[in-house]
Amino acid sequence: MRKKLLVDGMTCMNCVRHLKEALEEDINGVKVIDVNLEGKYAIVEVEENVTDDMIKSVIDDLGYELKGIEL
Repeated sequence: MRKKLLVDGMTCMNCVRHLKEALEEDINGVKVIDVNLEGKYAIVEVEENVTDDMIKSVIDDLGYELKGIEL
């Protein structure tokens, strides 16, 4: 399932890299398709076992804010 994660707090390409790596490495079943710094979002492909709470936890741990999830 594809999801668009609305992420606040990213300020540079390093933030983009950190978000991409954390989502893919910390959650089994997540593949990051795109992270857009200007648009402040990430497009991910997730398996059914991945919950929104799991995604939110990883983003919170990085110091960013998950503003919403669109399907």
